[in-house]
Amino acid sequence: MKLCVTSLAISLEIYLHGCHAFLPPSNTRCAISSSLSSSPQVIDEPVAKSEEDEKSLTQRIMEKTSPAGQTGGAGGASTWDAFLRAEENWSRLKASKAFEYDKTVLTAVQNGVPPPPQFVTDDGGSGNPRCWEKLRKQAADSTPLDYDVTICGGTLGIFIAMALQLKGHNVAVLEAGKLRGREQEWNISMKELLELVELGVLTEEDIDMAVKTEFPGCRAGFKNSEVTPLDGGYFDNGVGYECFTPNVLNLGISPSVLIENVSERFKAAGGVIFEGTPLKGIVVSESLGAALDVGEEKDPITSRLVLDCMGNASPISRQQRYGKQPDGICAVVGSCAGGFDAETNLLGDIIYTNSEIQDKGPNGQLQYFWEAFPVGIGRNGMSPGTSDVKTTYMFTYMDSSEGRPSLSTLMDDYWKQLPIYQPSITDVEKDLDVKRVLFAYFPTYKDSPLKPDYSRILAVGDASGIQSPLSFGGFGALTRHLERISGAITEALESDLLHKDDLGQINAYTPNLSAAWMFQKAMSVRMGQNVNPKFVNRLLATNFDVMNNMGEKTMLPFMQDVVRIDGLAGSLARSFVADPAFMPEIVLHVGIPTLVEWLGHVSMITLYNALHNLSPALKPFVDKMENKKERYRWNRRMEAWKFGSGNDYKFD
Repeated sequence: MKLCVTSLAISLEIYLHGCHAFLPPSNTRCAISSSLSSSPQVIDEPVAKSEEDEKSLTQRIMEKTSPAGQTGGAGGASTWDAFLRAEENWSRLKASKAFEYDKTVLTAVQNGVPPPPQFVTDDGGSGNPRCWEKLRKQAADSTPLDYDVTICGGTLGIFIAMALQLKGHNVAVLEAGKLRGREQEWNISMKELLELVELGVLTEEDIDMAVKTEFPGCRAGFKNSEVTPLDGGYFDNGVGYECFTPNVLNLGISPSVLIENVSERFKAAGGVIFEGTPLKGIVVSESLGAALDVGEEKDPITSRLVLDCMGNASPISRQQRYGKQPDGICAVVGSCAGGFDAETNLLGDIIYTNSEIQDKGPNGQLQYFWEAFPVGIGRNGMSPGTSDVKTTYMFTYMDSSEGRPSLSTLMDDYWKQLPIYQPSITDVEKDLDVKRVLFAYFPTYKDSPLKPDYSRILAVGDASGIQSPLSFGGFGALTRHLERISGAITEALESDLLHKDDLGQINAYTPNLSAAWMFQKAMSVRMGQNVNPKFVNRLLATNFDVMNNMGEKTMLPFMQDVVRIDGLAGSLARSFVADPAFMPEIVLHVGIPTLVEWLGHVSMITLYNALHNLSPALKPFVDKMENKKERYRWNRRMEAWKFGSGNDYKFD
C-alpha cells in the first residue's frame, strides 16, 4: 500500500508562474511521399529547436516576470521552481490514499502503517529535551512563561496578535522568514476593514494607506457561452444570467503596507516578532505550558497558549489529519497583467462562467469559473478607465482523485480561454505585460473547524478550516471571526481553561459552514459521472436570478460566504418554483446521502437561528454564573448559535 500524508498539499494561496513543461513537444518532421513517387521516403528527420522553444508557454511567461518581492506565507512565492514544487506536491496528494490510524492505540505500526510525524507531543520522553527542561525549570523557579500567547505564522497571524495584545496579553509572533506582505493585492470590502477598525487592529489611516484600488462592485454571471452584456434570465435568452452587486470585494489593498503598519503598532504595544525563526516542534504539558522548539541555536520559547496560523500546510494540522484525504479541492490559476482594455476595466467579477462543463477525458469533467479585479483605479488620482492592469483567476472544484488534471493542464486551459473571457486580448504572450502568475490548490475538509488534539494549542484561520469550502480562504475569513476568536481566547486565558476540550469550544460546529459543502458538491463533477454540460450554469443562473430579485439582504451575505436561513430558505423555495423540472436532476447529481446530510445541516441552521434569538434573554444569567467553566461554555454556545446561523453578518 502506498502511504502519503494528505496535507502535503502546498499552503493555500501560493501564487506563481508556471505550467506544462512535462509533456515533451514533438521534435520530428515526417515527409510522406506518394506511393507512385520514385524518391526515397524520409521520416523522423530531426528539427533543431532552441532552448526557448522547448519551454512551455507558462514557463516562458514566468521567466520574463520580475522575481522581486518574494515573501513567505500565502501567495508570497513567485518563481518557476516554486510552481514545480507545487506541481510535485499536487501529484503526490493525488497519488495518496486515505488510511486508518488510531492514535489512541499504543502500537506504533498498525497494519503496516507507521505513526504520524510527531511535530507536537505531550509525551515527556519525546520532543526536544531542552523544551521540557525549560518548562520544568520555569515551574520550579516559579518563573512566568515567556508569553501568554505565541502565534505561529505571521502573515495573517499578526492581525490576531494585535487584537490579543490590545486585550492586555503578552503576545509573540513566530515567522519562518521575513514578516512582510506579498505584492499581489488582497480584494476585500470596506465593511470588513471597518470591523477591524472597531477592534482597534486597524486605523482609518491604515486603510487609506493600504487601499490602492477601488471600484463600484462585482458582477456574477453564469453562461453557456460568452455573451456580454446579457439581459434576462436563463430561460429567456437560452444562455444564462448575470447581475451586479455593489461594494463586494471592491477594494484592492496592499498586504505589504497593511502588515507593515500593523506590525509596527503591535511592537509599539509591547508585542514581540521573531522573524527568521522556523518552528521545529512543540512539546505540551497540560499543567505547565507549551514550549516551542525553534532550533538548537536558539532558546526554546514557552507559552501558555499556542495559536496555529500556518494555513493549510501547517505541520500541526498535518499531524492531526494523518491518513485523511481532502474532501474537496479548489484549484486556482491566474495572473496579474497589464495590456487589457483600460476603458472597460471598471468592475470586478466575483464568480463567472462563460462555458459549459469541460470534458477533460481521463481527467474527468470540470466546470471552470472566472474571477477578475481591476488594479490601480479609483484611488491616488487614478480615475476609472485609466488602468490596463487586471488580476484574473480561473478556478474549479474537484476531488483529489489520481486522475485529476495537473496544475500545468489548468494553466494551459487558462491561457487558452483567457482571450474568450477578455476579448481585448488575442495573443496572451504578445498582448499581456504579465507581472505575476498565480496558482494554488486549496484542500478542504468536512471536519472543519478543526478541534485540537492537544491542550494549549488551537488552530485558527485557514489552519482550522474555518473558511468556506467555496472560497480561497485567507484575509476575509479572518476578519469575520477575529472579534469572536480574540474574545474567546481572552476568556480562556483569564479562566485558565486551556484544556483541549475547552479550546475545542472555540472551534465549534457551525452548520452553515457545513451546509456550504453541498454547494461545492453541486458545482463539481465526480470522476466517472455523466452530467449534462449545462448543469452548473442552469443551477447557478436560476439561483442567482432568484437571490438578486430577493435583494441585497440575501445577496450580500452569500457573496461574502455567510449562509443565513432567511436567504437560503427563500431562494430554495423560489428556485423550485422557477425550475421545478430541474429538481430530480439536482438530486441525482449530488446524491441522496449528500442531500440528506445537507438537509440535516439546514435544520441545524434553523435551530441555531432560533437559539440565537434567545441569547439576549440568556446573556444576563450567563454573565452572573459563578462557575467560570460553565460561563465560558455558555458564551461559546451562544457564539456558535450566532455564527452558525449567519447572524454575525452586520447589515449597513
